[in-house]
Amino acid sequence: MEQSHLLLRRYQRRTLFTLWITYALMYFGRVNMAIALPFIEQEFGWTTASLSLISGAFFAVYALGQLVNGILGDHLSARWFVFVGLLGTALMNLCFGWSRSLGAMILFWGLNGVFQSMGWGPILKTASNWTRAEERNKVSGFLGTTFVLGSLASWYISGQVLGRMERWELVFWFPGVVLLLQALIWVFLIRDNPAELGITLPGSGAVGRRRAQGLCSTLKDTAAFLRQPTFLLLAVVTIVQGMIKDGITFWTPTLLVQSHNQSIAMASLYALVIPLFGFVGVVSTTWFNHHLGGRDERALGVLFGIGAILALGVRWVFTGDSVLFLTLLIGLCGAIINGINIVLLSSIPLRYAQSGKTSSLAGFLDFASYVGSALMTVITGVVVNLWGWGILLWLWVGLFVLGALILGVDYVLTEKSQIKGEITCQ
Repeated sequence: MEQSHLLLRRYQRRTLFTLWITYALMYFGRVNMAIALPFIEQEFGWTTASLSLISGAFFAVYALGQLVNGILGDHLSARWFVFVGLLGTALMNLCFGWSRSLGAMILFWGLNGVFQSMGWGPILKTASNWTRAEERNKVSGFLGTTFVLGSLASWYISGQVLGRMERWELVFWFPGVVLLLQALIWVFLIRDNPAELGITLPGSGAVGRRRAQGLCSTLKDTAAFLRQPTFLLLAVVTIVQGMIKDGITFWTPTLLVQSHNQSIAMASLYALVIPLFGFVGVVSTTWFNHHLGGRDERALGVLFGIGAILALGVRWVFTGDSVLFLTLLIGLCGAIINGINIVLLSSIPLRYAQSGKTSSLAGFLDFASYVGSALMTVITGVVVNLWGWGILLWLWVGLFVLGALILGVDYVLTEKSQIKGEITCQ
């Protein structure tokens, strides 16, 4: 018995570490665009609105891919599903680096969204298969750091490459090679659940029974599950969250270059504050949510309210001369929105592991998040071209307030109709 327990713990650690490093590296092939964008603009002379079409294509395709692949992720082998996603992401980054036309860049970055969407839902499902229910809050926080530390590492390395070699193509070629290697490591180390290695974990036997239902019945069951009012309201909140998160993450380097006359290298250095603070936001939110007893919606309401106050601070200091102070306040907004992100896209989906809907719910909410990202990318390009960055910052304030108001409505409806008690956890 003791030997079996030690074997389980060893494979759990190996699996969780592989899940962590894999998703962190997937961010190498995604957020590198934010650092390369000013260089691409400088080389080709395209407008901000034109460049927004590249990221807009990614976010739109990624959003739809999350919806579809999240559901498929509950039905198919995560080991091979994520393997295909890693290979595709690697190839699209390599192809993007060779592109010289706006149309080709839009095409390859849009296809990158397809393969990137094959990651999070199946990875979260695999984590739920390898952990007990009482461990999942810690696992949620642990995996949530991949978003921010992956972004931090990608931005730092990309900034160093651009500063030393001044070739934006390398920002895509390097992640392409790394992700090809990680695809091989992934398929060698990962197994979908402990049963594949002859190890018993309480609750893991449900996986096989859920797969036996068949794809058609799974789709019908999942559609009914996701149509519940609580999930629909959470989807709207997640759209708002996605608008703020990628509005901050994607556009901050360009904001510093255009509004405060920073060099691209210096703007990239300042922007490292955002993923660094994001890490702090994920860790502190995990602690905060745990001490609230896992009451995710209440934690989200508090965080949106704090975010609105911080966004007002950003707008207030925007017209000043201190780039460092401005970046620090944007970083604090990033900390809040990354904390919101981890609750919505990790903590809440893991609550439904026993129902076999973790990947589906994660995909559904991630779909909503990147609908918001796609909207914000286009909105940012248009607003900045017409009215400037100051108006955009007021939009950040309004979105934080809107998120808090929607969560207030959700709380009232939940208390009145006891929706939480009606949620199906089959």
